[in-house]
Amino acid sequence: MTVNDLLKQLENPNTDDTAAEQAAIALGKTGDAGWAAIESLAHAADPDRRFWAVRALWANGSQAAISELLALLNDPDEMVRSAAALALGEMRAEIAIPDLLTLVETDDTSAGNHAADALAKIGTPAAEGLIALLAHPQKFVRLRAAKALVPIKSHDAIRPLIDLLDNDPSYLVRHYADVALKKMGVGEMVYFK
Repeated sequence: MTVNDLLKQLENPNTDDTAAEQAAIALGKTGDAGWAAIESLAHAADPDRRFWAVRALWANGSQAAISELLALLNDPDEMVRSAAALALGEMRAEIAIPDLLTLVETDDTSAGNHAADALAKIGTPAAEGLIALLAHPQKFVRLRAAKALVPIKSHDAIRPLIDLLDNDPSYLVRHYADVALKKMGVGEMVYFK
């Protein structure tokens, strides 16, 4: 299929999701030849087209694609922000860490949850920012940060996680602090003062 054929398929509201995803991936893999088409999708008025642009950008994987995905973290549509966050996480785009941390802290929709998931995928480079969010006044921010730290296993997080376990009023925050500590092999006896 040509770039124009793929673009038409993505712009057709009757295209089913499986075919649209295949077209978006194929468009992303066209490289420079499909870049203008990907950009047109990323800036379309229709959020469904912007969503499929995210999938094409992820498949493209270039630095320019990462820049477009960073811009889409500010999209007015929750689904597009979520998809952009997840794509950046799958790409292990360390450059996205500050923007993803902002989304974790400020977006109370599922996009903020997906930003935390993306930071967990990026791993150790995201630990410092997530540790800082453990002291945030909003429960949902502390919860996201504690959960994202579970797979990262940052030893710098031990003391702040113990503090959460001992003092946080939220059961869920304490739960994820406990899980993160256990993943690092920090035993129960350390929890007692």
